[in-house]
Formats: sequence, C-alpha cells, structure tokens
Amino acid sequence: MKWAIYKKNTGSFVIAVAIMTGIGVVSYLSLLQYKENAQWVTHTREVLEKTKEIMSQIKDAETGQRGYLLTGKKRYLEPYRIATGEIVQQLKALRQLTADNPNQQRRLDRLEPLITKKLVLIEQAINARSKDLESALQIVQTDRGQQIMEDIRMLTTAMENEENELLKQRSMEANASAHQTTVLTIFGSIIASVIVGLAATITNQELVKRKRMENSLQKARAELEIEVNKRTAELRNTNEELQTEINERKKAESEILRLNVQLEQRVAERTAQLEATNKEMEAFSYSVSHDLRAPLRSIDGFSQALLEDYADKLDTLGQNYLQRVRAATQRMAQLIDDLLNLSRLTRSEMRCEKVDLSALVEAIATELHKTQPERQVEFAIAPGLVTKGDAHLLRIVLENLLGNAWKFTGKHQKARIEFGLLQQDDTYVYFVRDDGTGFDMAYVEKLFGAFQRLHAMTEFEGTGIGLATVQRIVHRHGGRVWAESAVEQGATFYFTL
Repeated sequence: MKWAIYKKNTGSFVIAVAIMTGIGVVSYLSLLQYKENAQWVTHTREVLEKTKEIMSQIKDAETGQRGYLLTGKKRYLEPYRIATGEIVQQLKALRQLTADNPNQQRRLDRLEPLITKKLVLIEQAINARSKDLESALQIVQTDRGQQIMEDIRMLTTAMENEENELLKQRSMEANASAHQTTVLTIFGSIIASVIVGLAATITNQELVKRKRMENSLQKARAELEIEVNKRTAELRNTNEELQTEINERKKAESEILRLNVQLEQRVAERTAQLEATNKEMEAFSYSVSHDLRAPLRSIDGFSQALLEDYADKLDTLGQNYLQRVRAATQRMAQLIDDLLNLSRLTRSEMRCEKVDLSALVEAIATELHKTQPERQVEFAIAPGLVTKGDAHLLRIVLENLLGNAWKFTGKHQKARIEFGLLQQDDTYVYFVRDDGTGFDMAYVEKLFGAFQRLHAMTEFEGTGIGLATVQRIVHRHGGRVWAESAVEQGATFYFTL
C-alpha cells in the first residue's frame, strides 16, 4: 500500500514537475515580453515628458523676456537664463531617446534650428531693451517670433501625437503580456493545488511554507503601508508648497498688471507735458525770431547807414565804434539763429535709416578743402563705416566735429584729421581726431555746454553752440559723446550711437 502511495505520489510529483516546468518556461517568456513592453511604455513616456519640458522652458524664456521688457529689471531674466541653459541638454536627451525612431529624428532636425532662432530673437529683444524700450518693442511687435513659436508647437505636437500612438500600442501589448502571464500563473497554481492535494505530506509541507510566506508578506505589506503613508504625507506637503507658490505668482502677475496701468498713466501724463512744453518752445521760438531779431536788424541797418551817409563827418574812432556795433549785432543775430537751431534739434522728428558715415565724412572734407584750398590738411577716413540713424542729424554732428578739427588746426602749417572706429567691449565707438591746438582737460566739463568757449574770439571764431548741438543729437540716438585732449597735442572726440 505504502509502495502504491509512494508510486502514486512519485508519479504525481513527476507529472506536477513536468507541468510546472512547462508553465514556468512559458510564464518566464511571457514575463520577459511584459518587461520589454513595459520598458518601451516607460521610454515613450520619457519622450513625451522631455517634449513638454522643452516647450515649458521656451515659455519660461518668453516669460523672463516679457518681465524684463516691461520693467527693465534684470532679475526677471532669471527664468530666461535657466531655460536657455537647460534647453540644449533637454534637446540632446530627446535626440538620444528617439534614436530608434527616424521620423522623430527628422522632426528634431527641423525643431532644433527653430528653437535656436527663437532664443536668438528673444536675446535680440533683451539686448535692445538694455539700450532703449522702443527698439525692443519694434523687435517684439514683429510676427516673426509668433510664427517661429507656431512652427515649434506644430513639430512638438506631431512628435507627441506619434508618441501617444506608440504609447497606446505598447500599453496594449504590455497589458496583453501581463494578462497572459496572469492566466498562466493562475492555471499553473490550480494544477499545482490539485497535485498538492493528491499528496498529503507534500501538501502539508507546502502549507507550512506558504504560511511562513504569508507571514512574511503581511509583514512586508505592513511596512509598505507605512512607507505609502509617509510618501503620501510628503506629497501632500509638496502640493501645499506648490499651491503657495502658485498664489505668489498670481499676486506677482496682479502687481505687474497694476504697474502696467500706472506706467500707461504716467506715459500719458508725460506725453501731455511734453506737448505743452513743445508748444511753449514754439511760441518762444516765434518770439525770438520776430521780436528779438527785428531790433537787431534796425541797429545794424542804421549803423550801416551812418557809415555810408556820414562817413565824412565821423572820425576814425567814430567809424570804428559803429563797425564794432554792427559786428556785435551780427554776432547777436548769429547767436539767436544758433539757439533756435539747437531748440529745433530736440523737437524735430527723427527718420531712422541706413547712413554711410564714411561717405559723409569724405563729402564734408571735400567742402572744407574748397573753403581754404591753400591749407595742407590730410584726412584719414576709415572706409565702410555704416550705421542706422537720422542722416540729416548725423551730418550735422560730423560737420561740427570736422569743422572744429579744421578750425583748431588752422595755425599749423600741416595738419592731419582722422575719422575711425573703435570697439569697447560690445560697443562701437566712432571718433574724430586732430593734431591741432587742443584744450586743457580741466575745463572738459564746460565743453558741451551751450555758448561755452575755451578759446578767445580773437583767437578762434565761433558761437560756442556746435558741441552742444553734437551732444543733443547723439543723446537723441541713444548714445553718448566725450573728449580727450592736451594743450598743443590735438583733441579726440568720441561718440556712440
């Protein structure tokens, strides 16, 4: 009997081992397939996440740009700097993740240049805002940035659509593998339970083992529940912190909107004040041109009449006095004209266009040579210096600077006047240099003041308005002007635009 039971149990065990071995092999293969499908699902989700991160970083860069353009404060550029640093790494990671997908690789080949163009356009607006708001707004108001962003969205959407299709397909395959593995496991467990039921001793041993495993599983489950509760609490705290951050951002956005409204009100007020000031300046200019110059013309005319009609009745001293009166009235009239011209420079409308500064300097040099052809003056003009600005105003700048250089080298038998370009950091600096009389740098603060002169009228003629005119025009172009000199060692005037 025992032998029969032994044989039966042995046969049962052999059958059980054979069946379980077969089921184990099939289950193992199904498990490998499931793991592979699960890895592909994870891979697809990583691609989708990287794509969304890239779009989020581009939006962060735009947000930093908008904050800086509105306020001019560099702390708003922090999201832009962080985003530009991470986008390159994210694109590189995305390319590695999609190395097995030629379609996505081709889309990346089109996406990377578009992102580069978008970042360059954002950087141009930021650089322009560091100079003046109007230039930055001109860049932002073009449709180029919006079109590039639409192209980027179109490509990322296409990538996400393809990855979503892959995710759907791979999830179905993973679920099918999991279902197959589950069915095989359940089927094997049923057969194992039936076989175990045929052998009491083996069943009892398996029950003991299973009891031990259940105890271990319950212990592991309790530990897992504790860990889940801990992670849940951490997640809840993180969500609260995130909600706080969202509220702070909403407050910041409200503050920005409020500041924008205040800024618009201030601009409107300043515009009204400027219009009133311009009207007052126009009235003043009219008064100067009509009320002041009429008496001067009368004084000059009557003095000339005395010289012409009563020359025989006036001695040399009297004629000299009248000539000095005429010279003074003519100088006063010239000062009034220069003052009016200086006033018009700040009120005239600027027309920004491409200006060839080298060609302007050559034309002015030719005109100066014609006024005094006997002088030996060498002009050294750097070729091809082109900028953007108001051609008429920039010609006035060069005429004043070159005219001064011509005038203050007049006492030298030979002279040299140079026009060129320097680069200081990222700024282009134009200069006019001469080897003439020069001036004492102790008086450089008076140099650009209206009607300020560093030389006597008997030494060099002029009204003292030329450099003030130069300074105002340069300031209207968003630049600055300064000078360096030494007595009898020439002078160099620098200006930026």
